Parts: sequence; structure tokens; C-alpha cells
Amino acid sequence: MMQYLDPNTLFSIFEQGDEEVYKEHGAEDALKNPYVLMGMAVRGIENYHMMDIMYMRQYPEQYRNVRKTIKLKYFTKLYKYLERIDSKHFDKIYKVGESFEKGQCFLSLDKMLRFFESLEHYEKCAVIKRFQDLLLEPIEELYEKIPRRTQRRASSL
Repeated sequence: MMQYLDPNTLFSIFEQGDEEVYKEHGAEDALKNPYVLMGMAVRGIENYHMMDIMYMRQYPEQYRNVRKTIKLKYFTKLYKYLERIDSKHFDKIYKVGESFEKGQCFLSLDKMLRFFESLEHYEKCAVIKRFQDLLLEPIEELYEKIPRRTQRRASSL
């Protein structure tokens, strides 16, 4: 018997997300912290991909029909966490790359960026790109401190 997968309830396991848990425990102030918001977005992207794999294995035919709709709905929800962070006036104390593993965070954001780019949602892409730039900023600062001679040798390798 083929089971119908409802794209509106498929990811209901995440409906009581991190935000509701924080509120439930009286920690709403944490939802103003850029670390927390970025963490919810990054962790959500990772969770999505695990759930995507599980559903593709469990219900390949049914899931394939609703996969894009579900991804759009879920990534849009995660994107809203990023919108709540002011990336233009990001306090120095909130260096994203110091709170999360830079590579993993960058790749998670890149997955979201590529998805929205494929849908031509360029405004969302611009916001996500700003966060990626914030992750790369400390690396660029380090590179600028390296003597020019060493930079030329490193780039010729």
C-alpha cells in the first residue's frame, strides 16, 4: 500500500523547533543572540539533509514528488533566522567564525545559497553571502599580515 506524503506536515518533527524550546524555558533573550540564530540555521540545514536522505530511502517515489516543495518551505524557515541577524552592524564580539566551525558553517550556508540561487531568489542570496563574507573576514585579515614575499610563494604552489 502506497503511503501519501503530505509536504505540509512531512517535517512536522521540526515544527517545535529551537525557537519554541527557548521560549518554553523562558530563554527568549537567547533568540536575540546572533550565535543562537546562526546555530539554528546551520543545524537546521544539517538536519534537513539527514531527513532528506532518510525520506529518499524510506519513501523514494512519494518523496520525490514533494521534495522541492519541502526544501523550499524548510529553507525559507531557516532563512528567517538569518534575517533576524544584523550582518551590516555585526558586533565584534559576535564573530560567527569563532562560535562555529568555519568550514562547516560556510558549507551549510553555501547549500542554502545555491538552493535559493537556483530559484533566482537573489535577495536571499545576498544576505547569505554577507554571512559567508563574515566567516572569511578573519582569514583575509590573517592573509594581509603575511609578508608579500611569502604570499607570492604560497600562491605559486
